[in-house]
Amino acid sequence: MMHGGGFFGGGGFGGGFGAARRFEEQYHCYSVAYADKSHLEKGDKILLPPSAFDTLARLQVDYPMLFRLSSMVDNRMTHCGVLEFTADEGTCYIPFWMMQNLLIEEGSVITVTNVSLPKATFVKLQPQSVDFLEISNPRAVLEHALRNFSCVTKGDIIQVPYNNRNYHLALKDVQPQDAACIIETDCNVDFDAPVGYKEPDYKANSAAASLASSKDNEMRSSACPSPATLSAASSATNLEAAAAAAAEDTKPAGIRIVNGKIVRPDDNGQQAIPKTSMLAERAGTTGVQMNAAIPQAAPKVDYWAVNAGDGARLDGKTPSVLKDKDGNEVDIRKLRAEAAARRAEAAAAASSKLLTSTGKNLQGEVVPPDEAAAQRAAASGAPVSKRKTKVGSKYSRIKQSGAAFQGSANNLK
Repeated sequence: MMHGGGFFGGGGFGGGFGAARRFEEQYHCYSVAYADKSHLEKGDKILLPPSAFDTLARLQVDYPMLFRLSSMVDNRMTHCGVLEFTADEGTCYIPFWMMQNLLIEEGSVITVTNVSLPKATFVKLQPQSVDFLEISNPRAVLEHALRNFSCVTKGDIIQVPYNNRNYHLALKDVQPQDAACIIETDCNVDFDAPVGYKEPDYKANSAAASLASSKDNEMRSSACPSPATLSAASSATNLEAAAAAAAEDTKPAGIRIVNGKIVRPDDNGQQAIPKTSMLAERAGTTGVQMNAAIPQAAPKVDYWAVNAGDGARLDGKTPSVLKDKDGNEVDIRKLRAEAAARRAEAAAAASSKLLTSTGKNLQGEVVPPDEAAAQRAAASGAPVSKRKTKVGSKYSRIKQSGAAFQGSANNLK
């Protein structure tokens, strides 16, 4: 609504001055998130409808345009600037922290009035949390944050984002009046103690420091202790060490870190030793221990002699001779024969264990093995392939020539 004011000065009709008018309208208020402009939470700029710009353009207003926002709740008010005139008619969008200062909700009605404010000369702020003290240079952070603000109002709590956190500061004092403009002005800023901040107890600290210094002086000024005193002190130290060792021994065995390595106890309660065997039984297979095919310790030369094959080089030359760590040539045939004998012994042990092993049912009763099933399992070995030759990357029992296919195409005439 437009409020007309009285005429200034004398003069008859046509000889007077223009009417003093101001902009004052009521809008339904929503947060800037409704307009998809959440970045405006970093400052005090609002969005007004285009009709407000048409009205302000016909008035003689001061620039930059500043506005007073008033709510009907406890006669609360604050001041702000305007960014754009792109809001829907009858609505305005303001930062949510300003809505909190006005004690209003989404869709509440507020009064927007154009005002002229003086330049601020002094501002006193009080952080609302002691976390603000963790900022290394709070004045620089505040100076950078206030670039997005047009004015300040005494009693408001502004929001300053920094390092992915929002810090709230209360405006305790504003000079030269309760509301002032901070655009292109030289303003003095002072900080009050944060809410919840406690002054350190210097008296207690000084008393503790004096007590510690007196003890040091007593120790320095005392003469050499007697042998009886030394023996008593040493015996007390030995008793403490023995008690600590006993406490260490009574600790239950479990996973511990020793010299930076994780040590796991085995079933017998003794510490496990890193194994040197590969996690996969042979090259080309997948290891199952710790879900990786890498040993805990490097394998010895006998592993490579048994599992690495005869070796081959890309240039066709003869592979190098396999040697141990002392430089002696390794007998590959002997190592392979020993490995085959160990595998045969392991297979025989598994078969005998299958024949003699027993089990338990759910009731805990011992169940003897089925001898017939065990004999059948021992008699039936692994299936043997019937393929005899490999020709042309194909296994076959019939093909006798080097050609992949038979027929007249193999004869050149």
